[in-house]
Amino acid sequence: MNFLNLLFYFIASVVLVSSVLMITVNKTVNAALLLVFIFFNMAIIWLLLGAEFLGIVLVLVYVGAVLVLFLFVVMMLAKQDLVDNSKNKYFITSAIISTIMFVELYLIINTLNDNQFVSDKFIQIDNTLLIGSSLFTNYIIAFEVASVILLVSIIAAIAITYDTKRKVLRQNISNQVGTKKQDRIKIIKDLK
Repeated sequence: MNFLNLLFYFIASVVLVSSVLMITVNKTVNAALLLVFIFFNMAIIWLLLGAEFLGIVLVLVYVGAVLVLFLFVVMMLAKQDLVDNSKNKYFITSAIISTIMFVELYLIINTLNDNQFVSDKFIQIDNTLLIGSSLFTNYIIAFEVASVILLVSIIAAIAITYDTKRKVLRQNISNQVGTKKQDRIKIIKDLK
């Protein structure tokens, strides 16, 4: 068994353990952060398999956009989960997870040149070109439907968290236009 196979099994086991932890954790913010860790490790597996475009898209789109939006929605809706007085409570756990992520990325970058998972006939094909041409010709309707669904989810998240009962100063244009000179300045005389 060579080094790349061991690396693949290690990353796959990290994904499995993180998936079980994501399902069993109580706080939604922690579950979302574990999902970030899972997506990152799945991107590394795709890099190992020679699908670098899919790995980069997974990190950029899912981790960079969709999951950040999910974290914002969770943080806006579940404020009781975020109350925590200890600032360094998760420092050791986050340091361990960050170290695992950087070690995996370092090992992938150093061993990516001698890729033994993918056969030679697939290495010569530019998968970015194939995915792009297929996505924007054969699957353009599905691509547009997915973008509309994401837009609707963003609008729904804003509509759910929008609260009109807060004491926020808002402009009332009809009151502003209908004011008179006497209403603008109120002079208080001192009664000494």
